[in-house]
Amino acid sequence: MVRIKRLGNEAATTGRSALLLPGADYPAQAPLLYWSAAALASHGWCVCVAEWEDGDGDFANPYQLIDRAFEVHAAESSTGIDLVVAKSLGTLALPRCVDEGIAGVWLTPLLNKPEVASALRAADHRHLAIGGTKDRHWIPEAAQGTNAKIIALDDVDHALLHDDWRTSMKLDSDIAAEVDAHVQGV
Repeated sequence: MVRIKRLGNEAATTGRSALLLPGADYPAQAPLLYWSAAALASHGWCVCVAEWEDGDGDFANPYQLIDRAFEVHAAESSTGIDLVVAKSLGTLALPRCVDEGIAGVWLTPLLNKPEVASALRAADHRHLAIGGTKDRHWIPEAAQGTNAKIIALDDVDHALLHDDWRTSMKLDSDIAAEVDAHVQGV
């Protein structure tokens, strides 16, 4: 059962809404999504988070899980979605977002999936994709020609972690700053 949880941003003032789509094993409380949500909230965005629950693996394919998150958001929210921030599994929303004109921040997009790579190639400047060179899913050449901003991080894995924890902490901060700057232009 997919749930949508609105984060307690009492300062939501912009009228803009963001949906966070976590990874299969990377919840919204993990650093990349946590700091992205904090950046959005600091700019007055309403932030909603999809939560995957036990049994969500019963969906015939992961795209059904993503579609269900959009359906639940539409049923429970009075606002549309202006931005999606997604990690790994959540990046399967990229084709839908490009088709529907929704901006996105794609953390470790699954570019080994042809439909995700194709959508990123078609994405405009309102999209940001970040991946690591040690991630087997990160194939930036598959998105060649895109107008999206692409950031490839050297020696970083699918969790956007480096072997050295100090470097990983700095990367988390740098990624949060990139997301912060990006959402200001959306």
